[in-house]
Amino acid sequence: MVDILNGFLSDALALVKLGMALMAIVFVLMTWVRTRSLVPTLGALLLGAVVIYGVNNYDFLSQQVKEDVDEHSG
Repeated sequence: MVDILNGFLSDALALVKLGMALMAIVFVLMTWVRTRSLVPTLGALLLGAVVIYGVNNYDFLSQQVKEDVDEHSG
């Protein structure tokens, strides 16, 4: 039973990562269609890349934040 639930959770995590990547692509395309300008489109691309990086490296980032909080609060 636990293996089945772990499989479902890993599938859901992969689906969330895929959804975030698709949303970032749509965000960049919508920015390009709306503005037809390179600077806002590059800004949207950079923001999308940062969001995708954050979603894909959530465990690492949360561990780093926890270490920083523990270091400064103690």
